[in-house]
Amino acid sequence: MKINACIDFPAVAMGPTVSRKLLAYEQGENGYTINLMSAKAGAGAPPHAHPHLQAVYIISGEGTFRVGDETKVIKAGDMVQIDGNVPHTFDDFAQDTTWLEFFTPVREDYIPKA
Repeated sequence: MKINACIDFPAVAMGPTVSRKLLAYEQGENGYTINLMSAKAGAGAPPHAHPHLQAVYIISGEGTFRVGDETKVIKAGDMVQIDGNVPHTFDDFAQDTTWLEFFTPVREDYIPKA
């Protein structure tokens, strides 16, 4: 059993108003990464894509989220799935927003170096 295995890893700034805190990860065939994310109202990010399946669960706040050609306002309680290699982004946060993001397989680039 692993409990709070990543507790000592610091949050990482993804820009001046967005941060990422690694909560858990597992490497190997069934690998995954789970992050706690936060952004200030008015923040946004450039579109990007990666080979990982990603699920986003909004804990609090709301923002305009774009996946491929589809744009929707998502808010607390919403869950979004993004298939691998599909461009996506938060275009704008209407409020301070906190969310969980889950990736599979593991995001090797998000694992802190020893």
